[in-house]
Amino acid sequence: MTRLKIHHMHEGGLPQATIAVACDVGLRSVERVLKEPPPTLDEVVEGRRRTGRKPGRPSKADETVRERVLLLLKDEPSIMATEVFRRARDWGYKGSRSAMSVLVKQVRPLPAKEPLVRFEGLPGEYAQFDFGEAWVRYRSGFREKIIFFAGRLKYSRYIHIELVANQRSETVVRSLIACLEAFGGSPKEWVFDNPRTIRLTRWGVEPVQLHPYLRDLVAEYRVIPTFCAPRSGNQKGSVENLVGFTKRSFLRARNFNDRADLETQLISWLRESNHERPCDATGVIPAVAIQDEVKWLSQRPVRVSAVDHPLRETATVTPMGTISYNGTPYFATARRIGAPATIFVRADTIEIVVGDGVESCTHVRVDGVHVVQRLPEQRQDMLAVIHGRRKLATFRRQCLLELGHEAWAFLSILVHTCPKGRWEVPCSELYDLLQVCGDDAMRTAFARCCAQKCYTVKAVTVALREVA
Repeated sequence: MTRLKIHHMHEGGLPQATIAVACDVGLRSVERVLKEPPPTLDEVVEGRRRTGRKPGRPSKADETVRERVLLLLKDEPSIMATEVFRRARDWGYKGSRSAMSVLVKQVRPLPAKEPLVRFEGLPGEYAQFDFGEAWVRYRSGFREKIIFFAGRLKYSRYIHIELVANQRSETVVRSLIACLEAFGGSPKEWVFDNPRTIRLTRWGVEPVQLHPYLRDLVAEYRVIPTFCAPRSGNQKGSVENLVGFTKRSFLRARNFNDRADLETQLISWLRESNHERPCDATGVIPAVAIQDEVKWLSQRPVRVSAVDHPLRETATVTPMGTISYNGTPYFATARRIGAPATIFVRADTIEIVVGDGVESCTHVRVDGVHVVQRLPEQRQDMLAVIHGRRKLATFRRQCLLELGHEAWAFLSILVHTCPKGRWEVPCSELYDLLQVCGDDAMRTAFARCCAQKCYTVKAVTVALREVA
């Protein structure tokens, strides 16, 4: 446009000095432009000159090199420019890598773009699932990253949101089951992204290997897992809209006092989205549209709740009679060291089945404790199979220490103040009190004795009476 303006002003009879000032260019530039032909309409539209030498040094890629690069790209359309440069050196190409990259970019044929195909799911056919994240600032000023698991039936647009602590495989399975509970059953096909917590093999590698937790769930519900191609959000369709919709319409649109207030408002927002407001895409309230899906969802009912669904793991009983899960050792058996064990992991409990199922036990689940979890009867089983006075006394003391920091604080003083260092007898007496009174009572008694600075078995006995 500047070139065209210079020509027009010159045709109007203005001096070159005046044109240079009006166009904010140098006088020599005006002289050079006037020596060129005026820009054509096509050149003005495209914003570049079609004729004339380009600025800069001429490229060393002559027509021969250009033709060979064209033939190479025709045979191998996805070949990288660095590989083209390496091969061109063998042809006698003397230019730089950057010049070859520019040439490859210019002559590489553009991939043909296919039109998007929009499709709607049939009743009970698809459900889409994905994670989302968003930072929320509470009224107090505290900021928290909210992680949520989103599920949506494609036909009715019925949605469910689960607030979660992480994006691990166990979280995927339990959140997915919670969505199915909200839907009233499972559709025929589950659509996912490609995280390693769901799919173990890379995209394009066949056969697809699912994470064992999801594999077992897919087999249990007889569904088809479908994965979207990387960086192809359009394939997930409504679920991508759901993640963004949750952020825009709920997390970023409302004010929250704290996490509890956010959870309360989430329930009301889901009720409004599913039962009161028509969906923008269909114009129908999701709770009304889901009635068409009930027939098909009921064919795959939720068998076990998200909390009680067992995740299966395998382990081997260690020489100490324990197995470990998520950073916590659980006592399994004292009689079958080295035996294989199956672990059924639920949200609140850990069930251990040793060998062929002759021995089994169930522990309260605690993750990342690094202290052996034993049942009262398992302590007696352990004492029945070990021998030696010192070994028996050491095991009883270890059972006391496993109660926690209250026991550690009490026994640290008791052991060092026992006459002649003979801690075996008082520890055995304390162990007997443990078996009678239980773990919680002993923790409270130890804490009281430490507060009173009384470190004797008699003081613990008195404290236990006060607790009772």
